[in-house]
Amino acid sequence: MNMHVETSLPSLTPAPDRKAGWWRTAYAGWFGSDPLGLFGAVMLALLILMAVFGPAFVTHDPIRTTPQTLLLPSSEHWLGTDHFGRDVFSRMITSLRIDFIVAGLGVSGAILIGSLLGLVCGYVGGWFDDLVMRFVDIIQSFPLLLVAMVLVLALGPGVTSIVIVTVLINIPTYARVIRGQTLSKKRLEYIDAARCSGASEASILFRHLMPNTLSPIIVHGSLNLAAAVGNVAVLSFLGIGIRPPVPDLGVMVAEGTNYLVQGAWWMSICPGLVLAATIFSLNLVGDCLEGRLDPHRSER
Repeated sequence: MNMHVETSLPSLTPAPDRKAGWWRTAYAGWFGSDPLGLFGAVMLALLILMAVFGPAFVTHDPIRTTPQTLLLPSSEHWLGTDHFGRDVFSRMITSLRIDFIVAGLGVSGAILIGSLLGLVCGYVGGWFDDLVMRFVDIIQSFPLLLVAMVLVLALGPGVTSIVIVTVLINIPTYARVIRGQTLSKKRLEYIDAARCSGASEASILFRHLMPNTLSPIIVHGSLNLAAAVGNVAVLSFLGIGIRPPVPDLGVMVAEGTNYLVQGAWWMSICPGLVLAATIFSLNLVGDCLEGRLDPHRSER
């Protein structure tokens, strides 16, 4: 009687290297089906690194004028000089940092105030909700850039004014979005369970409702940051935003257009490309986040 004994050999497949594979998991989870999102994230990371660490390596004062005007790009002046002899590369790096700070502060303030307003309006309702939403409707009935121009003219040009205006014109967006999220979630069972367990109204608002509204805030915040950078540049380009000699990408483009006919293309083309890359990368990242965090879009 022959007995056949089956023996199982150990698998020769190598175990996955967790240390080497975490970035592959992150890539597959966030960018596996969105290579444009990965491209935007890499571009944005490079721009942020340039804005954060670039000024430490700048060798020329971005504000100091010199008699070396309209010099071509060279080893000493990588992107040439402008009509006042200022180094274009140094001014561009400093401008990028200022624009990121101004837009970031403005959008952060709008998220904080708008989210609190939307949360309270959606949860409390009543006359307060009607009053705030009617005001939001009035603000959003006008083009935001027109509202920003009127507010800047009223407050006066400058960095502080641009931050305040960026906060004010973006509050209605977050108030409406978070109000809608609150209205859809305040009747759910977990809110009723928290209320039955004795949780206070403040605890329900900030411990149960607010954490569940973070996804739309992240998506709108990334897209809104791109619009804020563009608005800062447009206002400065029109001469009512950040005023010279403070470096700004919009100011640099405006000043450079006057010298295009003289062949000084680097004065406006270089900061214009950096501005376009910043807005483009922020939009790509925002679209990627929306695709990952918005279940309705993922289903489509």
